[in-house]
Amino acid sequence: MKRFKLYAFVAAILLSTAAWAALPAGWTYQGCWSPYPNCVGGKHAYTDASGNFYQCGACSTNPNNPTGCYQSGNLNRIGYWCS
Repeated sequence: MKRFKLYAFVAAILLSTAAWAALPAGWTYQGCWSPYPNCVGGKHAYTDASGNFYQCGACSTNPNNPTGCYQSGNLNRIGYWCS
């Protein structure tokens, strides 16, 4: 049983490292952004090395593994930061 726990621990560490590596090079996580003040429909927001904003996946998902990303306008001028 102890050996199983050790393997589970090692697997969790490796998976979390793989998820972190999935963030594209040069991208920085900015937080959760929503067009609404109550943060409904919030998406993870990132900037690339050039300062372009991207929205990816719902804020309830892992921010270190962005999926369904699309480039968006300057989120600092519109909407609300939820985190």
